[in-house]
Amino acid sequence: MKHSVEKVSESRVKVTVDVDKEAWKAGQEKSFRKLSAKVSVPGFRPGKAPEQLLREHVSQSDIWDDAIQGLLQTVFAEVLKEEKLQPYFRPNVSVSKIDADELQIVFELILVPSVTLGEYKGLSEKKEAPALTDKEVDEAIAKLLAGNGTLALVDRPAKDGDTVTLDFEGFLPDEKGALAPFEGGKADNYALELGSHSFVPGFEEAIVGLKAGESKDIKVKFPENYVKQLAGKEATFKVAVHEIKEKRVPELNEESVKALKIADVANVDQLKEYEKKTLLAQKVRESEQKYYSAIVAKIVKNAKVTIDPEVIKAGAASLEDNLKKRLEQQSLTLEQYLQITGEKEDDLKGKFAVQAENEIKEFAVLSEIALAEKIVVTDADVDAEIKRMAAEYKLKEEDVKGYLAKNMDGFRNNLQDKKVHDFIVSVSK
Repeated sequence: MKHSVEKVSESRVKVTVDVDKEAWKAGQEKSFRKLSAKVSVPGFRPGKAPEQLLREHVSQSDIWDDAIQGLLQTVFAEVLKEEKLQPYFRPNVSVSKIDADELQIVFELILVPSVTLGEYKGLSEKKEAPALTDKEVDEAIAKLLAGNGTLALVDRPAKDGDTVTLDFEGFLPDEKGALAPFEGGKADNYALELGSHSFVPGFEEAIVGLKAGESKDIKVKFPENYVKQLAGKEATFKVAVHEIKEKRVPELNEESVKALKIADVANVDQLKEYEKKTLLAQKVRESEQKYYSAIVAKIVKNAKVTIDPEVIKAGAASLEDNLKKRLEQQSLTLEQYLQITGEKEDDLKGKFAVQAENEIKEFAVLSEIALAEKIVVTDADVDAEIKRMAAEYKLKEEDVKGYLAKNMDGFRNNLQDKKVHDFIVSVSK
C-alpha cells in the first residue's frame, strides 16, 4: 500500500495513504450491497430490485462513507505495522482525495513518548539505616490497645476524648438580623469525639463541661477558607446533649494482649517483640522505597524523554477527574475544595500538569529499560506468584487464579514493575 510519512514534530506524524485501487473498488461494492439490502422499491421485495434501480435509491456519499469506515481499521493497522509507529491516542482522520477509482486518507498521529536512555546502571544513592526506639514501640502498642477500647456511659461533665451524642442546628443572621437555619447545619443523635477537631473551630471546645440533658447556644466563626456560602461568617448552633461516653482503654497485661487476637502473640513480651518486628519491617520498606525512588529519579534525569503536550494535558485531566471523584464521595465539589484549601484553580491545574509529566516520564523510561534488558513476565512467573499468594493467604491456587482472571493484564503489569524494580536495585550501588 503506497503511503508517505511526514514528521510534523518530535511527537507527531502525518501519514498519507493511497488505498489500493482494487481494495477501494471492493469496499464500495460491499457497502453498496449492504446498504441496498435495506432499500424498498415499489413492486419489489427489499433489496431485490434491479441494480440500476437500487443505485438510484442509494446515495453515493453514503456508499463512500460506509466503505471508508470498513477499510480504516485494516489500512491503519498495516501502516502502523510497516512503519512501526505507536500512537498514543486514536488518530485524526481526513480524506484528501476521493472518487470511484481513488481514495487517499490522511492520519494525524500523536505518538507515545519516545525515550533515549542515559546511564541507568551503577548509579548510587544513600540508603537510610532504619532505627527504632522503645518509645515508638510503646506508642504503637498504646494505639493497638486504644483501638480495642470500649465506650462507657458516664454521669459527669464532658471532657476531651469523650464521645458525646447530641442534636445540633446551625443558624445565620438574615438580612433583618434574625437567625435563620442554613442548609447542612442540622443533625440528630450525632456522635462527636471531643478533641477530634472535626468541627468548626470553637465548637468542640464549647461542648466541654456540658452534662447529659443540658443545652447550649454556641457561637462560632467559620474560617475564611471554608465553603463559599459560610466562609468567614458568624453562626449560632443550638446544641442539646443526650449522653456522654468515656473511652476506656484496657491496661497492658496478658488478658488485653490475648484480646488483640494476634497470631502467636499471647503475652506482653511477645507483643513487644511483634511490634518491634512490624515497625522495623515498615521502616525498612520505607527506606528501600525512598532509595529506589531516588535512583529512578536519577535514571529519568539522565534520559531524554519527548512527550507531546496533549499527552501531558490528558494525564493532568485524568488526575483532576480522580480528585473530583474522591471529592464527590465526601459530598464536596471542586469549587468547595478550592475554597477550603485556599488554592487557585490555575495553580491546581499547573500542579497536575507537572505531576502528570513526571509520572509519564518515569513510566516511559522504566518501560524502555524493560525493552532494553528484555525483561518480560513469563507464564512461569505468573504461576510462581500465584503459588506464593495462595500459600501466604492460605487459599487454593484455583481460587487465586479465579480472582485474578478479572484483571490478569493488571496482575502481569504489576509483576513486570516488580521485575524492573528488582533489576534496577541489582545494578545500582
